[in-house]
Amino acid sequence: MKKYFLLLILIILSFATTVGQEILTGLSENPAIKQSNQRPVSFKSSVYQSPAPVLLPFFDNFKQKSIYPDTSLWMDNNVFINNDFAEFPPTWNVATFDAINASGDIYPDANFLQFQADFLTSKPIRLDSVFSPQPAALSPADSIYLSFYYQPQGRGNDPQLQDSLVLEFGQYTGQWIFTRVDSITVSAGIYGADTLFPGDILISPCDETWEYTVTDTLYPDSFVTLPCDSVFTPESNWKRIWATKGMPLDTFLVKNNDFYFKQVMIPITDTTFFKNDFQFRFFNFASISNDNLQSWQSNCDHWNIDYVYLNKGRTRADSTHEAISFAGNAPSFLVNYQSMPFYQYKKGNPFELMRLGLEMYISNLDNSNQTAHYYYEVRDDLGNLVFSWDGGSGDLQPFNQSGYTTISSFAFPPVNGTFPPFGNRDSIHFDITHYLEGDLQLGLTDTLRFRQNFHNYFAYDDGTPEFGYGLTPAGAKLAYRFDLIERDTLRALQMYFNKTLTGANDQFFDLVVWKDLNGRPNDTTPDGVLYYQERLKPVFTNNLNEFATYFLNEPVPVQGTFYVGWIQRTGHNLNLGFDAGNDASSFIYYKVTNNWAKTSFKGALMIRPLLGESLANAPQPEILSAKFLIAPNPTKNGIVNLKYNAYGNENSPHWFIEPDEETTRNLLIEVFSIMGQKVFEGDYAQQIDLSHLNNGIYIVCITNISNRSSNIQKLIIRK
Repeated sequence: MKKYFLLLILIILSFATTVGQEILTGLSENPAIKQSNQRPVSFKSSVYQSPAPVLLPFFDNFKQKSIYPDTSLWMDNNVFINNDFAEFPPTWNVATFDAINASGDIYPDANFLQFQADFLTSKPIRLDSVFSPQPAALSPADSIYLSFYYQPQGRGNDPQLQDSLVLEFGQYTGQWIFTRVDSITVSAGIYGADTLFPGDILISPCDETWEYTVTDTLYPDSFVTLPCDSVFTPESNWKRIWATKGMPLDTFLVKNNDFYFKQVMIPITDTTFFKNDFQFRFFNFASISNDNLQSWQSNCDHWNIDYVYLNKGRTRADSTHEAISFAGNAPSFLVNYQSMPFYQYKKGNPFELMRLGLEMYISNLDNSNQTAHYYYEVRDDLGNLVFSWDGGSGDLQPFNQSGYTTISSFAFPPVNGTFPPFGNRDSIHFDITHYLEGDLQLGLTDTLRFRQNFHNYFAYDDGTPEFGYGLTPAGAKLAYRFDLIERDTLRALQMYFNKTLTGANDQFFDLVVWKDLNGRPNDTTPDGVLYYQERLKPVFTNNLNEFATYFLNEPVPVQGTFYVGWIQRTGHNLNLGFDAGNDASSFIYYKVTNNWAKTSFKGALMIRPLLGESLANAPQPEILSAKFLIAPNPTKNGIVNLKYNAYGNENSPHWFIEPDEETTRNLLIEVFSIMGQKVFEGDYAQQIDLSHLNNGIYIVCITNISNRSSNIQKLIIRK
């Protein structure tokens, strides 16, 4: 029951000004991890691996491009390396613990009581000896300390009192345990076929007992990742050393003297750990919401860790580090947008569209002042310098005493120029690089980068959702304001919807474009609605920063201020991506009674209007496989039955149901030969007669012409 009461408190006190109107939830999956992960299919051949131990010092500040931990230091890949979930961290990038596994999904054993979630496990470390500047044995007298910074919640969900973050020390037991499935990436051409279709079985080159089912159409020049070996690693015996209970960030700030991260110092004094296989690991206990509240069954209980450091010759007072760093994300140079069409930018007053100044976060982790030089450069996509700013040199005060620097030319640099026209191109990007240079002999430098995109869309968001946004009850309206500099044409909307654990947000909504009426969407006069499309549903993608595109049935001329959004047909939370790192709350409106109101949440909705010329060359929606069933398959007489899943979960067979009459009218069936020739076309029917076709393999494609989404399945005719 604890999550039930928690959610009532969150709704009443934290997330809504009026109960039941606006909802923020966590995410049920991590699309960045989903993109990077290849799941195993079985475990047959085995490989035993004993990782080579690393030497002191052990250090990681997670400043890397990969979303997974550095494999030279860590054994597992459960945590998410990112620069979005931490609130005012000491450096940029942290390791985030939550309720999502290495595959990007909620843990299968997740429950509303308590379960072990993410692990971050070090490789074995040599605590028996050091080898530089000369070989020497180690003992407790060498004063070895492990330190790290941590933060509960950050920009995510607050861990509850019975949820916790735990640190354990360990060493090998002499036994072996299964760790992962190794894989190999090969060319599809090695299988000798012109085309491999979904459902084809591939044999792994590593071992003929390994099989892999093709999920996407592959050609000879395609590459496919196949399972190779079950990898076993040494088992470790673990001892709990430190733990902290969950709490909201506000409570943490009160207990931590208003510092957003707390540093922990752990001495290693037990002689049993002074061997060549010492390990440490962090993990978190989490608990999802009560099963009765399906729309809340999503990611939760966030913890952030930064600056993990293990070395000898330290003391409890050794809580500082000889380092200077940027923190957080680099900002956009535009006043409101992360991105906008370049032709709109060119037609306006660039000085009004650019920020007057930036807000930069710079930290000195040392215990004394460090002199540093700050500047930034802006270059076009050909590498030419466009403009720059030199903030000069100044003394950075220690972060643990004064927080981020307050030197105005560092913390609040001006935007020292505008983006110039670049030929007749409508799409262009500019790379903005911030530099921090201290004592170069000590290696005190840092860089932070931002790419300013100008394409055919407006975006308030940065493409990374920290929450999901929704409304209730049925009939609730959402509107997102955009302001044009000159008349334009709206062609489509891009939206990023998050999945919920049970698919409870897979619900109908009506897509609407409104005119402006005195600073609010015009839903009161006959000409106030510019566009209306009924009965759409969330389209989910698994790739990082990949929005689903909703093409309008006809182009919509727009000028001045317009609003895009929806009217809900049910009271379920649609769970639209919500970027908590960029505040566009002044442009978000909702209506559940008689009047429009501004959102009570600070953040940006992940909706992007696409404007300009025809989108004929725009990226098309992803083709999804296994979204309908063909039976029998293979067929002996060419007559097959269809069960079409227009919107449900393709991994759950019970979701395959007959579509409603309105949806059926929009469905087109096409059948193609293996050579790509269309051999059948017709309206959707529960049964289709293909008896006139010869034996062979065919591709059946069902297209929803209302939203241009397509689903394919392989059919075998064997008379």
